[in-house]
Amino acid sequence: MTANESRTGQPVLAEQTQRPPSWEVVTDILRKRIALGGFEPGSRLPTERDLATALGVGRNTVRQAVRQLAEEGLVVTTHGRSGGTRVRSASSAAVQERAAVAADFRATIRDYMEYRQTIEPAAASLAALRGSTADRRALVRMLDEEVADLGAYHRVDSRFHLAIAAAGGNEVLCEAVERARTEMFVRANSLWLDSDWSVVYRGGQDLAQVFRNEHRAIALAILAGDAEGAEARMREHLADSCNQFLALLTHYEEGGD
Repeated sequence: MTANESRTGQPVLAEQTQRPPSWEVVTDILRKRIALGGFEPGSRLPTERDLATALGVGRNTVRQAVRQLAEEGLVVTTHGRSGGTRVRSASSAAVQERAAVAADFRATIRDYMEYRQTIEPAAASLAALRGSTADRRALVRMLDEEVADLGAYHRVDSRFHLAIAAAGGNEVLCEAVERARTEMFVRANSLWLDSDWSVVYRGGQDLAQVFRNEHRAIALAILAGDAEGAEARMREHLADSCNQFLALLTHYEEGGD
């Protein structure tokens, strides 16, 4: 009997790493956000509804996460007209932890973006080679969608990238793109919450125009069936996106809101 067989002689599947419950993931997101100074001492957290919408989870998940943060002494919840959940004054330990949290965030974003830079240019190339005319035209039409706020930007951005992966017709690659984006943004979305993206998009740029500027070259290359061009434009776009996240993170590290 080998190490990969059970006593019955049947192969044993490698034990899969269990993912933590969603409330623990949200707790970690908010804890890091507080440590990075994204929520200042004394400031009120967004409502359960707003947090749930921003992070793509249920309100009960947010409620459990906030309860855990309260037990850790990071937040306090009061009731009444002026009540809500507020961040406690930062302790010296929390201040010392900020550098470690920021370094962890920086490494996480870097790792996910490097992975995306490996798989998404290939997905764009396949979309240009294999995508149906309807699928390729749909990508161009997305450039005209209204983008009222950062939440809307994130939704249309996800739809665009996932539509490219789907157009290529490779289910394994499509699943990899979806998984990479999901796992990255469940962490990185804590940087989006109430963020001042003028750090990245200076001059009060309209987010709809930002979306068009960042994605037009990719969509047009795919529409033209230019596989090499689509791959290159996607790689450039992801490099720019990585720099934007790092710029926002640096802003937090330096004490920005």
